[in-house]
Amino acid sequence: MALIGLPLLLVLAALVVLGVVVVVRCAGVLRWGSLGLAMLCLVGGVAAGVNRHYGLYRSWSDLFGVPSRDLVHIGAAGVQAAVAPLPARSRRLDHGTLLQLQIPAPRAHLASRQAFVYLPPQYRDPAYATTSFPVVEAFQGSPGRPSDWINGLQLDRQLDQAIAHGWVAPAIVVIPDTNGGLARSLECTNTADGKADETFLVQDVRAFLTATFRTAPARWTGIGYSTGGYCALDLAVRHADLYARAVSLDGYAHALDDGYAHGLWHSAMDRLQHSPDWWIAHHRSEPIEMYLLAGLNDPEAVQQTTSFWTGLARHNWRRPYDALVGQPDGHHTFYSWESALAPALSWALPGAHPLPIATASLTQLRAALRRPLCSARLHAPATELHPTIPGAVCHLQFDPRPSPRRRVFAHRLVK
Repeated sequence: MALIGLPLLLVLAALVVLGVVVVVRCAGVLRWGSLGLAMLCLVGGVAAGVNRHYGLYRSWSDLFGVPSRDLVHIGAAGVQAAVAPLPARSRRLDHGTLLQLQIPAPRAHLASRQAFVYLPPQYRDPAYATTSFPVVEAFQGSPGRPSDWINGLQLDRQLDQAIAHGWVAPAIVVIPDTNGGLARSLECTNTADGKADETFLVQDVRAFLTATFRTAPARWTGIGYSTGGYCALDLAVRHADLYARAVSLDGYAHALDDGYAHGLWHSAMDRLQHSPDWWIAHHRSEPIEMYLLAGLNDPEAVQQTTSFWTGLARHNWRRPYDALVGQPDGHHTFYSWESALAPALSWALPGAHPLPIATASLTQLRAALRRPLCSARLHAPATELHPTIPGAVCHLQFDPRPSPRRRVFAHRLVK
């Protein structure tokens, strides 16, 4: 019985009803036992409903900590033993390797933090023994854990498929713990009370990966959803020498100061300096490419994304291959981010056959708060588009601008 399936909810609801009936009709130990069972099933039903909506745990193995068939726990043998080249007869070039390990934090003066590192299938292929790979740093939402990228977004399985089809170039993906726990959101910053989260993510993670794996010397890509999208934008604009591009999936561009992200900032100015929308208005940096996605059923994400996109143009931060993407059926859920992941990575690290990117205009995104846009099946050929507005036609138009790195497609709405 799947964790996100309707049968589980129906069984729990039936047990609650049964428990209530027994409580009304019986007495003694049976009555109190039935009351306890009904309450337990009620709580379980609520939890199952929330999980069904957000899609965090898809199966019982996800819930009990078995997130991937390719997971390798790094123990005393160390990383090098776990990633040794595979013999020719046992190569599995359709599967990468997912490592679960601890990243030390000597520069941040923090305890070592858990992380996952995805290595593409080519990493262990003897034919690529001297090849270095580009790096993507993935930031989770808050509250959340690094494993959410595996359980919720199926990152390793998606990358296996995307690399095999040539949608995404082989790359190393590191998923560090951005908060060091669930107590509060550190917003990927060095907090006023001494938690050097930003130092860990920018310096310690980079130093560890560079010393441990065959990483390319090029600048990294930062990607995140929700709070992680904010982290990707904030770290990229303030550390443009280290990040070449940022991908935000339903992220925001103004630093929070609320109940969960509390006590972070040294001052009001410190908060502003960690707000990408403020930073781009007051600073210049090396060129950064940005991919901004907003689920059209997430009004706050649409507002934040459109405002930041406008600011990029106003303050001359916009780059030719920046992408503004409206996800037609997008909500603030793992289901939506999972479906948005492969096209976003294909934009950031295009393979031999990159996926077409359906970009949107500001007018379309703003109109999304009042009516639906044309919807496109992600991962489908460009011809498989179907309109949801009567009398409207969606089509993909090739962007004729020369590009040494990738092809970009524009998503138009024609009445």
